[in-house]
Amino acid sequence: MRRVMIDNLKGNERVARPVYSLNGSFLLSKGIHIKKSYIIRLKELGVNYIYIEDELSEGVELKDFIEEKTRENCKKEVKKVLENYSTQGHLELTNIVSAAQDIVEDVLSQRNIIVNLVDIRRKDEYTYAHSVNVCALAVLLSIKLGINKNRVRDIAIGALLHDLGKVLIPEEILNKPGKLNVKEFEIVKQHVIYGYEAICEASWISSISKVIILTHHENIDGSGYPFGWSGNKINSATKIITICNVFDSMVTEKPYREAYKIYEVIEYLVANKGRLFDEHLVDEFIKYIAVYPSGMGIITNEGKKGIVLRQNNGFPARPVIRVLEDEDGKYDEWVEVDLLENKKVFIVDTYEI
Repeated sequence: MRRVMIDNLKGNERVARPVYSLNGSFLLSKGIHIKKSYIIRLKELGVNYIYIEDELSEGVELKDFIEEKTRENCKKEVKKVLENYSTQGHLELTNIVSAAQDIVEDVLSQRNIIVNLVDIRRKDEYTYAHSVNVCALAVLLSIKLGINKNRVRDIAIGALLHDLGKVLIPEEILNKPGKLNVKEFEIVKQHVIYGYEAICEASWISSISKVIILTHHENIDGSGYPFGWSGNKINSATKIITICNVFDSMVTEKPYREAYKIYEVIEYLVANKGRLFDEHLVDEFIKYIAVYPSGMGIITNEGKKGIVLRQNNGFPARPVIRVLEDEDGKYDEWVEVDLLENKKVFIVDTYEI
């Protein structure tokens, strides 16, 4: 299985992972073969890539760290909450609790997790997919830190609702293709206040969930908003969400920029630990992120091209790869290389196959 950009599809490729619409129905089912008419429709719907099965990617191990059904159900619930709040001004949050609990149970059921980011996102579902991914990442980190299950659930609820206030920000600002000016950025910053005001009177939502919604843009050096808090003034749950929020935001394409590569985002987190982000939490977080996801095209320090086959647990930057081409673009046969055993070979870049 490997990821292929829509523009690179030729037709007749076999779909490896289902593609869903915003209401949860199938756009493409697993196992069907792509027709050229499907490619045109996927572009119209804002789908940038799909996963396919072919000879090149045979043997690639690529599993989402939460169940596909859980992810799609959670997207639908977040969508329902945000749309109801946007159009009717009221919140129906009953199902958000069960959605958060489903994510917690999914992560708890797995012993060894290396996160391959494999959810297929449409451009028009960024907010919903982002909220679910931040939640799943925060749950994973919280569990690995030994936080008790009830608190993890509260963190999950706060994560699912962390961008609630953005429904009150004008779309032309949120989706502006260029850099925001000072006035526009001040408007965007208000989303944390709007989100908090929407749930502050809800007695059944924990204070942890509420503080996450209000403070998830605070930085430990005091440069964040809305209060400019620093250090220990910032709740530990907020520090977790901040890292997960920045990570998922940066690896996702935006109207004003391309998505960053995962290794670039990890470098950013590491470079800013102790300044923007809690140092210990960054160190823990990156232990569980596949720097080079399975199915990704890679280039080695020897100038050879290949594909990531599978991850080595505990060593997210040293996967097992299949070398496809030498530096001259030729190879008589594919060669498997375990980067944990071969210390002289390392990955220098990724590319779309």
